[in-house]
Amino acid sequence: MHLQAWNDVKDKKDVDAVNFLKKFVAKHALTDKDGKPVLDQKKHPKMVGDHVEILAPVTSGACVLGTGYERVQRGDILGYCGSIPDNMATPSRGVHFEILFEDVQFLNNSEKLVWGECQLAESLLVQDELLSKQIVKVDPKKPLTLDKEQGTNGYKKIHIEKQKLWVSDDQIATEEIEIPDPKHKGKKIAHTQHQALNKELHAYVKDPVKNVSTLAKDKPVIPWMDPWLASGEFQEEINEGKTWVQVFAPDTNKLYWAEKNTIKFSSDADWPDFQKIEEHGQFSDDGFIDDDGLQKLLDGYDKDRAEKNKGKLAQDEDKLRHLVTKHPTEWSKLDIAKRFGRVTNEAFGPSKLTPEQFAKLTKHIERLAFWEDIPGLPNAKSVWHVHPVRFVEQLAKCMWLSKNELAQIYPAKASSKDETISHGTTDEVREKYRLDINKCCFRYAVNNRIRCAHFFGQGAVESGSLNSMLELASGTHYEGSRMLGNTQPGDGPKFKGRGFKQLTGRYNYGEYWAFKGWLKKGVDFDTGWENDAHKRFPPVADPDRILATSFTCIDAGCWYITLLRKGTLAAMDKDDVKAVTHAINGGENGLPERINFTTRIKKVLL
Repeated sequence: MHLQAWNDVKDKKDVDAVNFLKKFVAKHALTDKDGKPVLDQKKHPKMVGDHVEILAPVTSGACVLGTGYERVQRGDILGYCGSIPDNMATPSRGVHFEILFEDVQFLNNSEKLVWGECQLAESLLVQDELLSKQIVKVDPKKPLTLDKEQGTNGYKKIHIEKQKLWVSDDQIATEEIEIPDPKHKGKKIAHTQHQALNKELHAYVKDPVKNVSTLAKDKPVIPWMDPWLASGEFQEEINEGKTWVQVFAPDTNKLYWAEKNTIKFSSDADWPDFQKIEEHGQFSDDGFIDDDGLQKLLDGYDKDRAEKNKGKLAQDEDKLRHLVTKHPTEWSKLDIAKRFGRVTNEAFGPSKLTPEQFAKLTKHIERLAFWEDIPGLPNAKSVWHVHPVRFVEQLAKCMWLSKNELAQIYPAKASSKDETISHGTTDEVREKYRLDINKCCFRYAVNNRIRCAHFFGQGAVESGSLNSMLELASGTHYEGSRMLGNTQPGDGPKFKGRGFKQLTGRYNYGEYWAFKGWLKKGVDFDTGWENDAHKRFPPVADPDRILATSFTCIDAGCWYITLLRKGTLAAMDKDDVKAVTHAINGGENGLPERINFTTRIKKVLL
């Protein structure tokens, strides 16, 4: 919103001209003042190309109806403040801005949307790894071998067939026996012996107590579950008769497992703290809100303001900014004197208007009223009102991009000869990936404007602005790269770049395959294989699996920058393109292009 007086701007031209009303004009023949086509030397009509035309607004402020007008974009001038004619002695320099609704069902979030910040509504018990019990057969007559390091948490660490396992104390019998003293022949010493109570032990490969922790209420989390993620886009495991899903903690970049039906959370899509007020009773058709709760809040606000109680005043203001009220609109031409007649009553106190003042008020309202002039508006007597600034602040937290918004980030062509747009991306390509971009950016907390600017700026280089999900080069230059885990012949071409962030190398593919549950560490391949030629490497048979769906193309890239290269988000938050580039690919490959693309996209998003 650019606040300047109308008289200061009405005669300005070009880029400084009033530009809040724009219309798309299709290609057409140029005409002269008489409306006849202007011809070129070959007697062909001269053509005017497609363009957006800025229309001059009317000074009366009347609404302009019609079709073909351009959408309002971020940074567009919406209007200019001026002076209220009835108040020329002290001209107003403000702008009256309202947001009105016929229906506010979106506040209920019945579709279970998620966006913005997401946090736990209740504390949550989680596991670092999803542990399953193993059944191990033992001989109860033989003593168990305990590890030298033991905890005091109800489990014992034992050695069985070269495995280290944790077994609960209630499965083990402990007794004190005497054994020969190895240092003194003929003497005996006390010895603690442990034996299994049964032929089978239920054991874990990791300490189950240390594996469990509790996430506190209000902790930022992103549950990976339906309905906002579709089947196949998240892992859902049945373990010991319970259904488990993963929960991402963006403040620590850590992933947990939690029992699905115990996860209680809310996001900004639930419109927290917003409160509806709908008046009832004999005065419900007038121009005022008659609600005891609201009146109490207003009285408290007036009291705190009079007493200059800044702490309580800030709380009062915040509550008022979150109110969503239903009452007749003040912009109707109908029954003006009846709707506002209460201002002449004694009950209105010091603010009571005299008949002369009330006549001026009604005349002023008549001049401004427009409701009945605009077709399609809801019933003037039942309109919901929100605090416009607070509403826009809340809605701005939603970073799920629309078709038009993604088109501004990755346009098909430049809007000027000086604009660098990278590779040009068609509507078809953008729409193929847009929903998955929205899901994955929220899923991995790439959910604020500065992170998104870097995410898309880097992606412009890595994937050619969504156009190249498979690296164009052969990949032979990666052959034998120990840093990438390319330990086998042919690994270079086989594991060349794929996906939005061009996942490269057997090591990175193996880590992503394990993350997705397509391979299991310790079962399908060994931990530390990249540093030990004798260990089993991850058998990734089909690296093109990343390209099988549009979701995995984007997901692999988001996983890489958050869960594998954990310094990337921190570099994004510092707005450091060089540091982000290092975090992603370990060098400065394509740094000038990454800077240019990120800078342009920041102008779109910020």
